Formats: sequence, C-alpha cells, structure tokens
Amino acid sequence: MTITLKDPQGADGMRVAGRLASEVLDYLTPFVVPGVTTNDCCQTTLPCNL
Repeated sequence: MTITLKDPQGADGMRVAGRLASEVLDYLTPFVVPGVTTNDCCQTTLPCNL
C-alpha cells in the first residue's frame, strides 16, 4: 500500500469529508441500541426522498 500525498485542496476535501462522517456518526449514536437492526436505523433516520 502506498501513501498518496494530497495537495492543499485535496487535504481540505478530506477534512470536510471527515467532519461530515463524524457528524453522521454523532447523529446516529442514540439510535444504535440492542435489538435495533441496521434497516430500522435507516428507516428512522433517512428522509423519504433519498
């Protein structure tokens, strides 16, 4: 595996993607409890128009 160095624009894009991923995980955390399936979680949290 090789490491690809990013230019400033690529690094900024990765930073934004990481921030969004963090926000999604923080939002979903209260819904992840024993007995709740992945499908239940998706049905509860995703808007109908996706």
